[in-house]
Amino acid sequence: MAKNKESNNGLIERLAFLSEEVSKIFPQGKSVVVYSLKDQDFNFVKAQVNNFDNLTTQFKIDISGMEFIFLKDELLNTSEGKS
Repeated sequence: MAKNKESNNGLIERLAFLSEEVSKIFPQGKSVVVYSLKDQDFNFVKAQVNNFDNLTTQFKIDISGMEFIFLKDELLNTSEGKS
């Protein structure tokens, strides 16, 4: 991934480190990390990966074979309390 690492406050590097460490737990398995974020954090991450689609409520990035999925917090909260 050829992103400018200076401009993203270390986000990509930290996710890469997390990817490496999580994959050590079950090296033969596939790992997926899901983040449910409030608008401010969601928009920050989108900007760091150059996703400027204002209608996006979820997106994913792949770092070293691990998927990081980012959801707007409201996507998970809409089903709270419903059975």
